[in-house]
Amino acid sequence: MKKKIALLSCGWAHNFVMDFINGVKNAVKDSNTDIYVFNCYNFTEYSGFPNATGFSIYSLINYEEYDGIIILGDLIANPRILEKERLRIIASKKPAICINCNLKQISCLRLDNYSGFYEVISHLITKHNVKKFEYIGGSANFFDNAERYKAYRTALTDNNIKVELEKVHSLPLLTFSDSHQFVKELFSNPENIPEALVCATDYVALGALMACDELKIKVPERVKIVGFDDILFSSNVSPAITTVRNNAEAAGSEAVKFVLSNPTEIKNFKISNTPIYRESCGCNEPSIKDTTLSSLNILNNINKTKSFSFQMQNIEEIFSEAADVFTLLTNLELFFQKSHVYEGKDFCIFLKSDWSSVFVNSSENLPLNLSYGNQVQAIISIQNNQKYPREIISTKDLVPKKMIEAEKGSVFLLMPIFHHSYVHGYFVSKNDLSLVDEHFGYQWTHSFGNSIERFRKRNMYKLMSHEYLKLSVKDALSGMMNRVGMERIAKPFYAQNKKNGLTTVLFFVDINSMKTINDKFGHLHGDLAVKTIAQAVIDTVPRNWVCVRYGGDEFLVVGNSKNYNGEDYCTAIQQTLAKKTANMKLPYNLSASVGTYSVPPSSPLTLEEAVEKVDEIMYEKKQAFHREH
Repeated sequence: MKKKIALLSCGWAHNFVMDFINGVKNAVKDSNTDIYVFNCYNFTEYSGFPNATGFSIYSLINYEEYDGIIILGDLIANPRILEKERLRIIASKKPAICINCNLKQISCLRLDNYSGFYEVISHLITKHNVKKFEYIGGSANFFDNAERYKAYRTALTDNNIKVELEKVHSLPLLTFSDSHQFVKELFSNPENIPEALVCATDYVALGALMACDELKIKVPERVKIVGFDDILFSSNVSPAITTVRNNAEAAGSEAVKFVLSNPTEIKNFKISNTPIYRESCGCNEPSIKDTTLSSLNILNNINKTKSFSFQMQNIEEIFSEAADVFTLLTNLELFFQKSHVYEGKDFCIFLKSDWSSVFVNSSENLPLNLSYGNQVQAIISIQNNQKYPREIISTKDLVPKKMIEAEKGSVFLLMPIFHHSYVHGYFVSKNDLSLVDEHFGYQWTHSFGNSIERFRKRNMYKLMSHEYLKLSVKDALSGMMNRVGMERIAKPFYAQNKKNGLTTVLFFVDINSMKTINDKFGHLHGDLAVKTIAQAVIDTVPRNWVCVRYGGDEFLVVGNSKNYNGEDYCTAIQQTLAKKTANMKLPYNLSASVGTYSVPPSSPLTLEEAVEKVDEIMYEKKQAFHREH
């Protein structure tokens, strides 16, 4: 019978996560076991607000359905989230293990962050006679950083070297670029250069190595550099970095074997690490054993990063150029059918069941919402490189049934799609961890969520602009368009008629004896006359025709027709008006003179010139009215 493992991850330490998952995969490759990797990224937004919304992906886990649970606790590093999941796991009564982090009533597997680092630092002292040290680490809130600093401090103390706190530095982010900038500034003063620089990670060590190269500081002759993690680049540079291999792959293997063994008691154990001595500390292991392979690895990483950047640019462009939701989804499907190197050949993009209403939501900001709801819809579904229908599934199922093979274990990667504090849905791929590599997963999900929000706000602004346009062109008294509407609406309508080969039909309506009504019965009756006749016109002509209050008691209608000259509508307007006034008991006879004029599509007349023509025709009708009355 197939088994299921849930792995809770936070992917910033992508080298560790990749190695750990590979260890899990290797341990279960012959046991028909599915691995579900719930991966996210805690981060700080541009505003300085720490965003933990991504951890909502863990709420999709129904622990009772899994045979074992693995928590990368030190990477998650959020006490509130860890406690919430701990309680849910304990309630499920399923075997679980936490990596590098003690959770009450849950077993713990620690990767040794101490002994190998202690050996490397002691090696600098005893083998290379180093006395002056500088240390660069990160936040002590992370277990691995704390343990590595403890190893540094203890190794110096055990060898009778004083730990100088002013020589201990903590970077907010242990990245290559941050380390490079920091060390370059620090070592720009020759008096600050120690005999050895101890770095909490290889990325920090590589950044320091770059700074030394730019400052013409020789490594290891002038300063020795050591790191931790043994990432690919550590052995591919010259001089190669002395480091510590943390054996994450072995840890993944041991962790999954433990939870699948149905343990009956809580257990705490440790995976040892391995010191790797290379040239950066003064040892003589060759820097690069295969320069061709090394160069190709570096070039491959550069090309992957560039290619991924182009992928994200294309996705963002689709969102920015789509005029509506239908066009957006169509273009996304067409794009992902052709291009999905990083998403894999089997993947789905799920959005919550109310996604269509969210895309056109006119709120300035979406409310806090960390729930995925009961159902999600696959707006994109690619299986074996082919497009599948946009099916709806229960969030309890997580992945479409067609993605789950009956007799073969698979690895499913799930990541949240959100913007600020609103969860839109999630991404799931099968047997492809490309988005875990580097920080591609963060960039992909972050960009997709941001693109949804930009698309939504663009629609919101478009709707607001349309509403403002309607208000700006509307005459409050008559309900028709005003003279601004004549420019913005009637003129384009007239031009479009010509383009479409349609005859433009114009009507000019003028209230009879308007001055008498105002003078004798007052302006309230004048306003009533305007509203009554305007409504009679609006009720008579087709809705897509443009009605304009052209002057105080004058109205213009711009319509279209293939072969109709408009005379019948003149009579119809008069008849509609007569019906409206029949029961109004007005102290005067309310009527209007109506003239019509047709402009064929081939006519060179502008709208203003055509209006002059129909005005002349209406004037003749008005003169006839006055002669009769």
